[in-house]
Amino acid sequence: MKQLIIIITLFLGTTGSVMAQEIGEKIVGQDNAISTPFCTAAIGWTFPDADMAVKYQGFITLNANLGWKTKQNWLWMVEFGFGFGSDNAKGKNDILAEIMTREGDPFVISREGSDAGVVAYNRNLSLMGKVGKVIPISSKRPNSGIMLTMGLGAIQHQIIYQSTLEVAEQLEGDYAYLYDRQMKGLMVSGFIGYLHMSKKSYTNFYIGLELDQAWTKLTRDYQINYNLSPNKIFSDRMWTVKVGWMFPFFGRDADKIYYF
Repeated sequence: MKQLIIIITLFLGTTGSVMAQEIGEKIVGQDNAISTPFCTAAIGWTFPDADMAVKYQGFITLNANLGWKTKQNWLWMVEFGFGFGSDNAKGKNDILAEIMTREGDPFVISREGSDAGVVAYNRNLSLMGKVGKVIPISSKRPNSGIMLTMGLGAIQHQIIYQSTLEVAEQLEGDYAYLYDRQMKGLMVSGFIGYLHMSKKSYTNFYIGLELDQAWTKLTRDYQINYNLSPNKIFSDRMWTVKVGWMFPFFGRDADKIYYF
């Protein structure tokens, strides 16, 4: 939650300063809906739900999009996603029980015979195709408004183990695959938020809430301390509060700008 507050604070501070500059400018001319290719960069905080909440605590999600906005305010996008946490994998001690000490506070023994300081976090990769619609709420801003999108694609997620104190050879190289719980599957998504497209190309951003629902299954032939069927389908759900910056390739027709 602290990371979410920091993300939103930085974003609002940046957009607030840019929009304050806009207030001091008067652009002469009618703003019109535009058709343009664009790219976006977004960051969000993800709250795992359903089976995903059993595996991981909250984590950061980064997205990069390539898309096209039409004059009718339809959005067509291809989106790449990357998610990661910070020692947020649940059940680490149960998964690694066979290579951890059994007395006191359990830890993975390094090749030097000491605590290897192993942390475990998720790594998510996704690729989706999306379609959306911008619904203007003001005739003065025909390119801005309520932003709705839906998408279909695929996701892969797994546990990454990292030794922070000493090297744990039990988790190096191919050995890590025995414990990583890698899963892949189909994913659908829905997003609702607000898109602001300015008359100037550098103040285009969006903010909103995204819901991702995935159905995944284990990809590895064998996992240590895994007592479920390898064919079990998991319902992995994620809620993400997301903010993003949009970079249109084409702008509107230039108008005279007055500063006051």
